Amino acid sequence: MKRIFYIFACVLAIAFNGNAQEKTKVVVNGLRLDNVYSREQMYEALGGVPDKIEEHPEYKEHYSFYYGKDVFYWDKLDCPDENGILGHGFGGCQIYTDRYVVFDSIRVGDPIEKLKTLGGILKDYCDEGVCTIRWRQSNAPEFAFVVVEFDYKETDLTKIITCINIYVHFI
Repeated sequence: MKRIFYIFACVLAIAFNGNAQEKTKVVVNGLRLDNVYSREQMYEALGGVPDKIEEHPEYKEHYSFYYGKDVFYWDKLDCPDENGILGHGFGGCQIYTDRYVVFDSIRVGDPIEKLKTLGGILKDYCDEGVCTIRWRQSNAPEFAFVVVEFDYKETDLTKIITCINIYVHFI
């Protein structure tokens, strides 16, 4: 019975995950969120071997690749991706430099006005002195798990992106 439930849960995850990915296309340097990639493919897309690699202490086979201040997550997937492939997937990132491009056009250092070109829903909020714009494709439930946030600072003339956070949030 547990096995049937697990298979059912995986099929649902693939359906929702694949549907949201197909529509959101959250991409960083050619890496699509939650798609399966080899370690070498991750290195190639991100500019070579990381400065430091850490395995998560609680979740085996979940890794953080550090490129200076920037961090990218390469996580073991519990269910196959939308193509039915089981392996490690691009699980998100925290970007502090302009070295990487998100959605093929957005980088740290860009004005937040550039986010309007993404379409979707932009929600602006400040918490404990950090101002953030959260992007979401739509309010449809299948997009609830994809989190794309742009931290920014305000200058005299404009608001500039200082950090980009991307991750998959499962409740």
